[in-house]
Amino acid sequence: MRAATPDPSSSGKPDTAAQPVANKGGRKILVDDTVTDAQLKQILRKGYKPQSQARGNEVHYCRSERELGSRFETKACKTAAQILQDEQGSKEAAAYVERTGAASEGTRK
Repeated sequence: MRAATPDPSSSGKPDTAAQPVANKGGRKILVDDTVTDAQLKQILRKGYKPQSQARGNEVHYCRSERELGSRFETKACKTAAQILQDEQGSKEAAAYVERTGAASEGTRK
C-alpha cells in the first residue's frame, strides 16, 4: 500500500515491484504493508501525513499537535500500528466510562 500519491507521469497502476522507499521524479513513495486502505484513510483523516520509512515496510506518520494548555504545537510521529492502537484504547476507555458511569461518580459527591 502506498502512503503517498504516485508520480503523475506513471500509468496510474500500482507498481508491484516497488521498493519500500522509491524516489521517482522528485517525489518520495513510501510503502506501508502493515495497514489496509480503510485504515490508511482513517489515519490520514486524523491529520497524519506519511513522513519517513520505519523498519521493514512500516511508515512513520506525523502531525502537529497542540499540547493541552499551550499555544505551541509539537510534531508527533507514530507508526500506523501505534495510531490504531491509541484509537482502540480510547474507544475502550470511553466504553468503560459509559458502561460503569465512572465519570459521573466523582461529581455526585
